[in-house]
Amino acid sequence: MVPDGPTANRFPRRKTVITITVIKSPKAECKSCHEAHRVVEEAIAAFPNQVRIEVIINGTPESQSYGVFSTPLIAINKNVYSMGKPVTVERVSEWIRKELKA
Repeated sequence: MVPDGPTANRFPRRKTVITITVIKSPKAECKSCHEAHRVVEEAIAAFPNQVRIEVIINGTPESQSYGVFSTPLIAINKNVYSMGKPVTVERVSEWIRKELKA
């Protein structure tokens, strides 16, 4: 049962913040990488204060733990959702909702 009245905020719900990682090619002309980054930025706008984005360049030490063999790579909380494929705002939003429920 959820408390009412003055004690209702005594035990506030913990806010879940997830991290979306976009791993991009080091090549500036990678249009699909730029598009994936744009799509993720657009998707996270619907989830204020719940999602943060991290952009990593492939080939850096930070990217090695993801096992990248194709870019762009989209991961949420270190779980890879897409690698080397175009993504849509709707799809990324669906992934975010799934992770927020977890």
